[in-house]
Amino acid sequence: MLYHLLLQTVKTQQSAGVSPGQPHLLHYDLDDGYEKAINDLSQAAKGRSLYVIADEVGSEYSVDYRINNLQTLCQLLLTQVPRLHVWAASCFNAYTPAGWQVEYLTRPLRSPPAIVREVEQDARITGHHVVLPYSARGVADHTDGPPVTRLYHRGQGHSGSFPVYCVTCGREVASFLHSLRVGVTGRSTTTSTTLTSTSVGTTPPCLQWRDVLVLYWDNVSNQSGVVTGLQEAGIPVRVMTDDDIEDVATARSDVVWVARGLRVRGLERKVVVCLENPDTRFFRFEHFERYDFTTPRLDLMSRCTSQLVTVSPSG
Repeated sequence: MLYHLLLQTVKTQQSAGVSPGQPHLLHYDLDDGYEKAINDLSQAAKGRSLYVIADEVGSEYSVDYRINNLQTLCQLLLTQVPRLHVWAASCFNAYTPAGWQVEYLTRPLRSPPAIVREVEQDARITGHHVVLPYSARGVADHTDGPPVTRLYHRGQGHSGSFPVYCVTCGREVASFLHSLRVGVTGRSTTTSTTLTSTSVGTTPPCLQWRDVLVLYWDNVSNQSGVVTGLQEAGIPVRVMTDDDIEDVATARSDVVWVARGLRVRGLERKVVVCLENPDTRFFRFEHFERYDFTTPRLDLMSRCTSQLVTVSPSG
């Protein structure tokens, strides 16, 4: 997403007669070593300044290890490119590279208060203290945002261990999306609290399918019950694969994407459906942190800018 935003900026500047540089999207697995990254980047610099932006540093496995990888890469790069400028972003405040200048950005500008209250209950904020708590927003809240809609995997017709496996859960999610008039041509007839991206007193534009994300902590298959339920209800739904990353980031296709939460870090959608499991997936490994897997609040709910829907295994 950051790459595409930079591309748009470059195109705007070029149309105004300015000749800026060109952004390049590079993929490296630093677990395999640093040689390729150093060679590519130093050759690209050609003795000039080099600007590197590393977003979402860290991963579901051993956050400190990943950030140390980045620090090592930068130290090696400095021997080849003296005029090196690096910006790195991570929500994990406990793993700052030694000697780096740090800015803490904690104002909740993405989501309305109703969503912020859900996210800030995450154990990595309240218990493990590896993610800083929110600070004051600093700007007025026009509304509290739409209340969180809570659906439950229980009762007649529900099947499977968890919501992700349940066709009925998929149908209930579809029913709620239809109630929001998602995909309806024309202007929405819902209240001004349905979409917080518009000012008070104006009628928000109709929601589109591309405004919706369905997120789970693990991978989801096309055969998952929740996907089948959405399809049966007429929802244009696709399960995200590696080949779809650019499509999802730019919201090019007007479909509801179903994705693993870790794969959409940094992206925003107006409507987010969070498929939950009981918190039985957190384990402690000898060499890994205890919070090394996706949590519904920090990683999934925080993607939402307006209407949050949770689907829980029980009350």
